[in-house]
Amino acid sequence: MQNALVISQKQAQFSLATRSIPTAGPGELLIKVKATALNPIDWKNQKWDFLINEYPAVLGWDIAGDILTVGEGVTRFAVGDKVFGQGLAYSDFGGFQEYAKLKEEFTAKVPNNTTYEEASTFPVALSAAFVMLYAPKPNGMGLKPLVPSGQNAYSNRPILIIGGASSVGQFAIQLAKASGFSPIITTASLKHTEKLKALGATHIIDRNIPLKTVQSQLLEIVGSATSVEDSNKGLISHVFDTISDQETQTAAYSLLAPGGVLALVLPPLVPTDSGDKSVVVTMAMPTVPEAIEELKVLYATVTSLVENGDLKPSKVEVISGGLAGITEGLKRLENNQVSGVKLVVQPSESR
Repeated sequence: MQNALVISQKQAQFSLATRSIPTAGPGELLIKVKATALNPIDWKNQKWDFLINEYPAVLGWDIAGDILTVGEGVTRFAVGDKVFGQGLAYSDFGGFQEYAKLKEEFTAKVPNNTTYEEASTFPVALSAAFVMLYAPKPNGMGLKPLVPSGQNAYSNRPILIIGGASSVGQFAIQLAKASGFSPIITTASLKHTEKLKALGATHIIDRNIPLKTVQSQLLEIVGSATSVEDSNKGLISHVFDTISDQETQTAAYSLLAPGGVLALVLPPLVPTDSGDKSVVVTMAMPTVPEAIEELKVLYATVTSLVENGDLKPSKVEVISGGLAGITEGLKRLENNQVSGVKLVVQPSESR
């Protein structure tokens, strides 16, 4: 038996409990969870009851730890490997417990220059950025994949990333840099300027300024762009809204150039049937058919991308108390009290 944080029934509060340690099946890995990161989707799942297939439910999509056993047919990993991967909407695959399963195809080795805690910041946020940029339309922007030959494929093309300090935004900036975009413009609190520029952003626009001011700043930034449509009236052809609430979607759509594409992480609240603007949205989960192939590519290449410096983990804040600390962490996420860091817990502290 093991300790776990569970939701006992539909929309119940999180509570500590014990449950059986799962067994790795074909193509699966059993992981001793060393670190698991928190995401807004965790409190939304509990509150609104979606993406949950069974009760009692164990959530937690970001997992890093050591392989204890491998299932039949596993070829990429061995017992003792340090790995991180993306959980599934089934309790045996949730990170809010001491032992969890991962699918081999959505797992990668922890890079040599990365801790368990740092590695746990990658799966959900990086998957969202990766699928949104590289999956084919209508599930993503349809950019040329980084591997094998997409690096620097978009040189001298501007991109706007709304919410650059969010976990998804930070990875979107890094991937945009690897793809060659320039300038890379993002909206964020100005206190994150130094950090976001270190990740690859070239221009930081204060997220609190009015839309009209944003557009005039974009015109000034991209005014020397070689592509006419990218510099037309301060509009831009590639916009990625990592926040995707009503306000940011409306602003992003207004800043999108004719013929451009807007990527969202939540359901669209702007026109999707316009003949001259494309709006794409998808969920970067291993259970979503449209995302599976892109996620396989990501997990086959992410370790090397981190080790060669193309990707850096998010800044980590470790919450004390193990599994018992998760509930308070999720409340902070729900109340928008987290900025520029990823909250991480160490389930073994629960012992």
